[in-house]
Amino acid sequence: MSVLLAALRASPAWVLLRRRNFALLWAGETVSQIGDGLNKVALLWFAYETSGSALRTSLIGVLQTVPPLVLGPVIGVYLDRLPKKPTMIVINLLHGLLVALIPLLYGLGALSPWLLYVLVLAISIVSAFYGPALMTALPLVAEREELRPANALIQSTSMIGVLLGPVVAGLGIAALGIANVLYADALTFLFLVGCLAFVRVNHPEETAALPACLADFTSALREGLEFLFHKQRGILLLTLVSGLQNLGASAFLFLLPAVVRKDLHLDALSLGFIWSAFGAGMLLATGLSALLKLRSQTLLRVVFMALVLGGASIVGLAYVKSNFAAAALMVAIGFSAAAFNPVVITLLQDSTPEGLRARVLTAFNTATTSMAMLGMLAFGWAADRIGEDPTMIAIGAVLLSTAFVFVFVSRVSSARELLLRDGV
Repeated sequence: MSVLLAALRASPAWVLLRRRNFALLWAGETVSQIGDGLNKVALLWFAYETSGSALRTSLIGVLQTVPPLVLGPVIGVYLDRLPKKPTMIVINLLHGLLVALIPLLYGLGALSPWLLYVLVLAISIVSAFYGPALMTALPLVAEREELRPANALIQSTSMIGVLLGPVVAGLGIAALGIANVLYADALTFLFLVGCLAFVRVNHPEETAALPACLADFTSALREGLEFLFHKQRGILLLTLVSGLQNLGASAFLFLLPAVVRKDLHLDALSLGFIWSAFGAGMLLATGLSALLKLRSQTLLRVVFMALVLGGASIVGLAYVKSNFAAAALMVAIGFSAAAFNPVVITLLQDSTPEGLRARVLTAFNTATTSMAMLGMLAFGWAADRIGEDPTMIAIGAVLLSTAFVFVFVSRVSSARELLLRDGV
């Protein structure tokens, strides 16, 4: 036991969490992500209960991906020039306020499905700025050699949210109603704001002025795209792999309520536990990434095996009718979903100059969210037309193909140079 504790204390994750600056950021993100987990279950359950359609439920996911897709270029150009800490504080204040409007209108009996879609879109516009702001701020909080464990720890907060949020949401919906669950979600953003207020971000002394005209904006946008397409083509190739993964993985999550309701005949509380199993698998993947110092070659093998495991488990989910078996498969699917992202994000942060980071990151996000939206629409339509089981098999096949595309890309010189990069 003493050896295990000594190894844990020497791990990169423990070193980071002992620092007050990073610990505050991690704590605020953890609470906020638990609130986000409450939000996801409540919104999807409400949409499916009122419409009875998997396709309409998937529209919630589409509305959450449209703003990052459409506004990505604008977000990147401005975030490269805005101070990260004040920007993140303002974003979270607005996000909490908009979330609080949903239970307020619901309590008044005025929250129709279409009004819900409008509010989800407004929340998505605000929150579209936060992810890139956080990812571009992280290299200003952690050292270069700590980026991969730092990204894994930050991603672990969303895993904790997926693990705990749905269970609390299921219990809260059953005991208190959707309105109170969403009020609790709004309060978590205030907690994050309080934590961010005490986080020190090492901003560069000089930053470029905000674009004053369309020509300045276009020039700034072109600079970021030229870096991605001509100077770091390895990131471009990894973006394509990540997009293919998102094509299936995002659609799977938004079809989950329909699978739970029709195939497993379970209620909102059971959906929460099934979703939490998914979060447990994701947390396991990010925990291992944060705790272990893996060599690059070993890391590549782990990513490949995780993608294969995820695809096979989704196919298996189409054949099980037991909630316990489904939960076990969800752990494997969650592990697969979380194994790839910290690696790619770390490579992007490390290989991009600070002044270009937001533009390159939002270009990456635009590509991956485009594929996610396409997957949600296509597989949501397929689920309504041919059923959930054949659709799950098709999603699993997409993830299995992603594993082999990743192997091919990792052998291309520009991508291989990044994947084997020292210190990442």
